[in-house]
Amino acid sequence: MSAFLMFFLIGVICLIGILAGRSVKSAAQWANAGKSLNWVTVGILLVTFQIGGTSTIGAAQNGYTLGIAGIWYAVTGTAAMLISALFISSLRKYITEDTISNFMDNRYNKRVGYLYSYAYLLMGFIYIPIQLFTITTIFRTIMPNLSLTWACIIGLILAISYTVISGISGANYVSKISCILMYALMAVGLFIVLVKTSGIPNMKANLAPSYFTPFSMPTKTWFSWFLTTLVAFLTMQAAIQPSLIAKDDSNARRGIVFGALLNLPCGFICALLGMACMTMNLDVQGISSMAFATVINTYCPPLLTSAIFASIGLIVICTLAGQLLAIGTIFRQLLQPVYNKNNFSDKKTLTITRVITFVYGLLTIIPTFAVQQSALNQLVTVLVACVTGPMFFSLLAGMYWKQMNSTAASWSIISGIVTGVIWVVTGMSAAWHPVYIILPVSSVVGFIVCKLTSKNGIAEV
Repeated sequence: MSAFLMFFLIGVICLIGILAGRSVKSAAQWANAGKSLNWVTVGILLVTFQIGGTSTIGAAQNGYTLGIAGIWYAVTGTAAMLISALFISSLRKYITEDTISNFMDNRYNKRVGYLYSYAYLLMGFIYIPIQLFTITTIFRTIMPNLSLTWACIIGLILAISYTVISGISGANYVSKISCILMYALMAVGLFIVLVKTSGIPNMKANLAPSYFTPFSMPTKTWFSWFLTTLVAFLTMQAAIQPSLIAKDDSNARRGIVFGALLNLPCGFICALLGMACMTMNLDVQGISSMAFATVINTYCPPLLTSAIFASIGLIVICTLAGQLLAIGTIFRQLLQPVYNKNNFSDKKTLTITRVITFVYGLLTIIPTFAVQQSALNQLVTVLVACVTGPMFFSLLAGMYWKQMNSTAASWSIISGIVTGVIWVVTGMSAAWHPVYIILPVSSVVGFIVCKLTSKNGIAEV
């Protein structure tokens, strides 16, 4: 019964997203909804993308292992989003179309645009499975006999369904419903858990003092999350797309602020749930990422448990959908010359974009099985840093430094990606997050190459 209710809620809400796609007639409308989003919609889309599995399952995991320090992913995310709002007018001025890769193409040359696009598509192929794994945790807690394979397939199909059909229109409806549902249900769930576990006093009596200081998490860890999230909200297509398609700068800026503030409470709620799980010494089967699902399943009534699991599943699906939408938008931009050359109609262009996004989404199930036992927050931030970090200098210099040229942009991006890969492969990321080395290396290389190759602005390679 519990599993049926969970899947019923998820299915109905995703169906609402699918039905929203009935009015979508072109690939451009699918991706940007006519660039008419208001600040509420922008904020909801941003917060549902940012929260995902790392701010829920991941924050509870850190609450279980570290304590209240589990709030840091939410705190750093909110701070980074607020700072990114300062840049949104410039970003919207220079990124006049849907994609950052298009800006790189126009500002530099096609080679730089392709570098961004291909790196982003590769990142998505790993990023989506990490988020998908959080859905399998939820599904398999309420249905212990459900195999990992089927849990992955169900989660992915749900995320793909309304995204491929409805694009940003479907994401709008699903994200709003999911966000409201998640916060309402998790607030009730936390209250019940605290009541049944004797609340904060019992935590203080049974947990080490380190569990009640936010600084039990190393500074270099949470600061790396802040840097990575800030870079992501300036260079990551999925993170910036809602702001780019707001109807004006004011709505984009207000939407970012609204999303940033709405993001914050989730970290506190989930960290406390993880701490409650540790306090009661619940069996998480040796997998700390099971803390959230275990404590909710243990103390909340079955119907509420199903609804909470459905809401978290929907939030993660929204994160997946945002990434898939960004990837579909990049595919559309990459293939636009082909569409134009063959005089494809809007309907045919939309169909091809949908099919390619669907196939890409299905293929991402392959790497999912490699992330089962991992720390979700660290995986996500390392991946995002290795792909978006190398783009940071080229994007900002492209907007604010007229002398910056395509040769410098190419070398900046390549050096950043190579540095990040070497840092991870050699195991250095276990000691120091790659963002700390990627940003200075790519920036210094870009600056030096620019000075060596150009005196009069943009130079083509």
